[in-house]
Amino acid sequence: MTKTTRTTLILTALTLGAASAQTGTQGQRQMTPEMQARMKAMQPVNDLAQTVRLLPDLEKNKATALTKAQAKLLLPILTTIQKATSVQPNDAKKYLTQIEDKILTAKQLTALDSLMLKAEQDREARRTQAQRSGGQGGQGGNGQGGPGGDRPGAPAGQGQPGQFNPFKQGRTAEQLGAYIKVLQKK
Repeated sequence: MTKTTRTTLILTALTLGAASAQTGTQGQRQMTPEMQARMKAMQPVNDLAQTVRLLPDLEKNKATALTKAQAKLLLPILTTIQKATSVQPNDAKKYLTQIEDKILTAKQLTALDSLMLKAEQDREARRTQAQRSGGQGGQGGNGQGGPGGDRPGAPAGQGQPGQFNPFKQGRTAEQLGAYIKVLQKK
């Protein structure tokens, strides 16, 4: 799969998600231009977060599991992300480029793309189900369905560019720590 095809698939999935967030239904707020701009600015951080969250799933299949050499290259990136107070969008782009272009194989990238598409389909199914039952579509009541949006209980400003690290606390921080330990054992 070429990088262009891969990018097109990811952009299509993201566009579908953004379109569903914008259309809204009765009782849901529309995204303001400011929210849209913030979401666009945070997209590299969101893309990195989704990629890193799905990397452990590659380990479930021997054909896509990372090798010892790949783990050695990936560990410094993951530990840097883990320790960072915030992840800047430009840094996120740099990390994602290193992961996709210099560490993962074509087979691993294809598997990762499949995992991303499945995750987007699952989110869309949850949104649809929540809309049918009169809920907020799993968006935390703020119209933001993506990982860059402010979440209930999140520190103020966490969804702002330069002030957000999706791996600093909670379940995602625990999952990253566990994955780092798996890679360190390779």
